[in-house]
Amino acid sequence: MDRQPSKLPVTVLSIEHSACLQRLMESNPGYSQRVTGAGPASDAAIQALSALPPKAQSEQKIDLGLWEGEELAGFADLIVGWPRPDTVHIGLLMVDGARHGRGLGKQIHEAVLDVIQDHPLITACRISIVDANAAEVEPFWKSLGYAPTGEISTYAVGDKQSWARTWSRPITSMRKENLDE
Repeated sequence: MDRQPSKLPVTVLSIEHSACLQRLMESNPGYSQRVTGAGPASDAAIQALSALPPKAQSEQKIDLGLWEGEELAGFADLIVGWPRPDTVHIGLLMVDGARHGRGLGKQIHEAVLDVIQDHPLITACRISIVDANAAEVEPFWKSLGYAPTGEISTYAVGDKQSWARTWSRPITSMRKENLDE
């Protein structure tokens, strides 16, 4: 029997949640190891909660937390209207390492889509997949309807050099389905 996980609460996070996010990031050291060549930095959570891409404003940033009891089980970092006014960029979506395979990544992504409903100009979700992390995450993003755009940029952290490939998915069809209901 295929059981759907129960819906967990989602809240907007702030810098006050950095200890919870740091614990989550440390529970999933493989991501940091693949992308940066080292485990999570001691200030990884603060960086995730405060970092902005070029030309983005702090008002565009929304950080979401998926909670299981008192523990942060999932995280999504959004930049609304970046790099274009019709796009939301998901800078990071991460689930607690011990909770993989329970559908929590899809739950936090659904929360992202719910937040986007409050931004009627947004018609696409965008992500960047670092080549060193691609084998691990591409199946997940494909399952959510994302596809490569062909856009490639350099990705460098410290001495580690790689490529980041942009993927996207439209959200206009989702809005039309909601309007038809």
